[in-house]
Amino acid sequence: MGFLHQLLRYHKICIQCHNNPDADALASAYGLQCFFREKQVSAEIIYGGSETVRRFNLQYMMDALAIEARHVTKLPETELLLVVDGQYGEGNVQTFDAPEIAVIDHHYCVSNENENTFIKSEYQSCSTVVYELLLEEGYPVQENEKLRTALLYGLYMDTSSFQDLYRERDIQMRSALLGENPVFERLTKSSMTMEELMIAGDALQNHYFDPERCFAIVPAIHCEQAVLGIIGDLVIQVDVILASLTYTAVGGGYQFSIRSCDNTIPANQLAAYICEGIGSGGGHTKKAGGRISARSFRKKYGEADIFDVLNRRMKEFIRPAIP
Repeated sequence: MGFLHQLLRYHKICIQCHNNPDADALASAYGLQCFFREKQVSAEIIYGGSETVRRFNLQYMMDALAIEARHVTKLPETELLLVVDGQYGEGNVQTFDAPEIAVIDHHYCVSNENENTFIKSEYQSCSTVVYELLLEEGYPVQENEKLRTALLYGLYMDTSSFQDLYRERDIQMRSALLGENPVFERLTKSSMTMEELMIAGDALQNHYFDPERCFAIVPAIHCEQAVLGIIGDLVIQVDVILASLTYTAVGGGYQFSIRSCDNTIPANQLAAYICEGIGSGGGHTKKAGGRISARSFRKKYGEADIFDVLNRRMKEFIRPAIP
């Protein structure tokens, strides 16, 4: 019996995304809703926090794929609250008092695990976790074009437009779902907002460059993972830069994207080195990415500043280019 099958004992479920949900959270919640509704279980998608979904790409995603996610300040009547792409205990997930709580996530575990938790931190997107759970239950994902599009876009946005994609399970889902898809193509052309264009501009202005080792670190105000990749692709084109790291704060920690144009600085190895003991990172020799857990970071580095730690780890890994 699969994880989702055991939840069928509930007849009314609220599926909670993290505050201000992103594409991966919405896609994951939608996949679960499709499954439960097929099984004649009432399932509503909700999210809390102070902000409603406003980004154009997410609004277009919800409209085109008929995803209904309700912003609430009070938990609707339910038998089970299923938290997806997040966990209670993280700063970006509003806590509601629910009779029963279950979790499906791909971030590091910050709460006690039990029979109602399904956390796979080795996956790059929660969409992939949900996709595999659906296959386990025999749900016909391939026959649901809207769901295929949603899951694919969730993965796309959580892996810097597939550029930081490196985990085998995530790659397998992309291969299975990718194909001619006008809605997905439209979504991929609307990943950056004007606000994020300004964030990218500010980040580039506030970059740090190490002239001895020829690497750059670019801190960005909160933005989508895809935007980190866009910034990194631009920075690595600078003639004197051999490697770049762009990072942003997210709920529960940090996300980063690495680019390299030097064979002696494999991006995937650098990502793994930076994340040692505090997160998960990897990718390819030229492009990589990762996530850092705020809790693990504090446990290992105390009150140290994230920039200082990243800078130190970069200097430890990259040898001086100039004798």
